[in-house]
Amino acid sequence: MVQIASSVQQIEASPEDVGLSSAGMARLTHHIQAYVDAGKLPGAISMVQRRGKVVHFQTYGLRDVEAGPPVEPETIFRIYSMTKPIVSVALMTLYEEGRFQLDDPVPQYISPFKGLKVLAGGTGAVPQVREEYRKYKLDPQVFSG
Repeated sequence: MVQIASSVQQIEASPEDVGLSSAGMARLTHHIQAYVDAGKLPGAISMVQRRGKVVHFQTYGLRDVEAGPPVEPETIFRIYSMTKPIVSVALMTLYEEGRFQLDDPVPQYISPFKGLKVLAGGTGAVPQVREEYRKYKLDPQVFSG
């Protein structure tokens, strides 16, 4: 089950209970607060969860600089294109766990990509498409030392 920040009401364990340190959580709080104090961020929320338990949850600064209300646990932030690095880290974590290979066909995991047509030429107004095919396959020897 994914736990979202708005449902977090309390700390569920000490950092040490899950192999982290209270000193590290204090450094995290200090680091983010320094960004808010310097005006680099108007507000933020930090949460650390490990082994299914929340060990750190903190709000910082303002959610609306002009109106002045503080950041609350339910505050929603737009992250814009930050989804790319987040998804990349998640995918590489799954790769490290051996859950997929980098040359696996995408439709193996995302079925709407099955039978996808690809651009073969033409123009934007009159595209020429063809069936997708795997002309190139990654050669592991190319990437080895």
